[in-house]
Amino acid sequence: MNTAVATALDRLIENYREGALSRREFFQRLAYLTGSVVLAHEIMLDSGFAAEWEIYNWPEPPMQQGQAAPTPKESIAAGEQRLPAQVQAEWVKYPSGEFQVGGYLARPKTGTAFASIIVIHENRGLTEFVLDIAQRWASEGLLAIAPDFLSRVGGTANFPTMNDAGQGIRQLTREGVVADLHATVAFLKTRKDVKKDKIGVSGFCWGGANTFNFVTESKELLFGIPFYGRAPEMQKLANIVCPVFAVYAESDQGVNANLDEVEAKMKELGKTYTRKMYPGTQHAFMNFTSPQRYNAEQAKAAWADVTAFAKKMIG
Repeated sequence: MNTAVATALDRLIENYREGALSRREFFQRLAYLTGSVVLAHEIMLDSGFAAEWEIYNWPEPPMQQGQAAPTPKESIAAGEQRLPAQVQAEWVKYPSGEFQVGGYLARPKTGTAFASIIVIHENRGLTEFVLDIAQRWASEGLLAIAPDFLSRVGGTANFPTMNDAGQGIRQLTREGVVADLHATVAFLKTRKDVKKDKIGVSGFCWGGANTFNFVTESKELLFGIPFYGRAPEMQKLANIVCPVFAVYAESDQGVNANLDEVEAKMKELGKTYTRKMYPGTQHAFMNFTSPQRYNAEQAKAAWADVTAFAKKMIG
């Protein structure tokens, strides 16, 4: 560790001990300063801050192999029960053409106006994992909304199984999803607790692909964070006007097939684009409800990276 970093580290620890930083701010700055969540953990232990490592309350995978998957309704209920003490949440509805889109909205309990982020779910609709992500963004100081894109076909909770919800996703069109995303931006802009010029979008798997597509469709976004989502058609990349931080799993052959081509095109177009690959991971490695794929260490590292990026963007 060089002298400048060591000095900054000493100052950071001193600021935390004096109460100038919250536990969350301390962890985030430490992870950013060291460039490693794992190294940040080791420093915490060495400095007597073992308890601070748990500030994120990272969940353990609730479902072991061989157990029956929860129904969509059960999964949503489990997500609602996770609500952190510093976060408040509500279910909202808003129009998208002739349809009503339902959504889960989470925001900090204190404060008046927030930067916001749209969270696009995976290909099973709203789930415990997606609600948890919305709550985590709210814990970071943003207002987060997770639209239920299955609203057009009855709503996630009304499907009897996760597989049925997946079949419901196949009934959606890209045009309908984009329309619902534009409607979500419009809805956010009607709220007094939203900073109208600071709206981002993020999503996972199916939602990652739709995140990457939506940044080519909207001029109103401050940033985009697709998680292991396929990139849109090359000709659409020229439409992007906001920075993109793209998260990828190391073992994800289909999604990763053209990443070099995408990055080269973004560079050629002069777009602000960061692509980060997380070692030892599979597709959907962020999702703690999938123990076969979940990678806790890399999920923590990716979360530290994307929250640092988002906070830099919102200022």
